[in-house]
Amino acid sequence: MSEVSVIQRPGQVRATLTGPALSSDVVMVLTAALGLAERTPGVRAFVIASDGPAFCTGMPLVGDRPTSAILDGLALARDLLTGLARSPLVTVALVDGQVTGGGVAVAAACDQVIAGPAATFRITELLVGLLPAILLPVVARRTGHHRAFSLALTAPLLNAAEAVGAGLADRATANPEAELARMMRELGRTSPAAVAALKQYRDTLHPDTGSLELAAEAMRERLDDPSSRARVSLLAECGLLS
Repeated sequence: MSEVSVIQRPGQVRATLTGPALSSDVVMVLTAALGLAERTPGVRAFVIASDGPAFCTGMPLVGDRPTSAILDGLALARDLLTGLARSPLVTVALVDGQVTGGGVAVAAACDQVIAGPAATFRITELLVGLLPAILLPVVARRTGHHRAFSLALTAPLLNAAEAVGAGLADRATANPEAELARMMRELGRTSPAAVAALKQYRDTLHPDTGSLELAAEAMRERLDDPSSRARVSLLAECGLLS
């Protein structure tokens, strides 16, 4: 059974995550769905939502996955994050559940993050002895560099309103679907070409300076550290990792 359901609605293509893990297969489906949305006439927005208690908990780290496989997954994830940020469409994360690890990066890469009452955000990599190497530049574009560093360093758990205050989310609402409908009406008053031009202009003002090579090297060091592997395994056994 696929962990992503992709449907077309008026003005949008929606990809709904049916499982919280950001596996390589899920990343590839999301990337393909974004491409489909960009090729479909009349589509203004690409929406990522979920139908479980968690929106996205990042890459699966449990088990004996070799470092090379994890780094390959990181490269795929980086391509998805770049695509979400640079798409000519408006990309939207509709979050009403737990967001941790790489899931924070997926949400942060979107142009708009709508957070519902059950939404929580937490950068968890340091808790398991790893490094948010891919995530940090994406979050920093939203929050500023020091706040992104601080969110990674102390791993606070943010609710929807706190995420808006930190810059991780744009709208906190009791009814995410109604807020999305409102956003789509607002978007309908704008020119698609102007939206695409605005996103391109934003990228010239705030380019993504994160290096995939540097991120991979930094992650390799942590993944190859036996103490990090042991910490991940221990937390998984205790049920503290999805």
